[in-house]
Amino acid sequence: MSFSLLCDRNDGALLDAYPQGGPEGWRYLVSQRLAAEYPSDGLSMGFSPNYPDRRKLYDFMDSILDIRIVSGRVRRIILELTPQDVEFLPVTLVDHQKDVVSRDYFIMNVVADRDVIDLERSTVRMSHILKDNISRVSELILKEDLPPEGPKVFRPQHLRSYTMVDPAVQAALTAAKLTGVKFLPANGWNGKYR
Repeated sequence: MSFSLLCDRNDGALLDAYPQGGPEGWRYLVSQRLAAEYPSDGLSMGFSPNYPDRRKLYDFMDSILDIRIVSGRVRRIILELTPQDVEFLPVTLVDHQKDVVSRDYFIMNVVADRDVIDLERSTVRMSHILKDNISRVSELILKEDLPPEGPKVFRPQHLRSYTMVDPAVQAALTAAKLTGVKFLPANGWNGKYR
């Protein structure tokens, strides 16, 4: 079974702060449901003041927060394919002047995780702080003979700030011509986005 890393680094507006009034930032980085404590009418996220020229909206927004911020188009596709793997928390995007630019965005909170990384064959450095988490990748090797059943969108164990997708999800997102995203083969990945 092959998987791809979802890469949302792009030249669009950059988001650099978690929404105020919601769960603490670190809680978005673990596989847990947050909708019950998240305001149903959503929260706001603003464009980074450090990048005033970055204003474009894409289906996948760029963020330094290690979370996915996605459009309603992405939400519809994912919910159709694999609703149990992800929850979507509504956010209103505001520009550098705090004017609303869209109310159709969501934090894609990935609640599924999967043990897919072969730590013995991969060339990685483990974190000194979070001992079971990878801090640097030189070559990522996935386990052989992974069963096809299981989550289709997930956080790989040991690499929790990343999102992997299976070929069916990648194909659906690609066919929809969504903007601001590319897919990198997870097996053999060198830790770079290009």
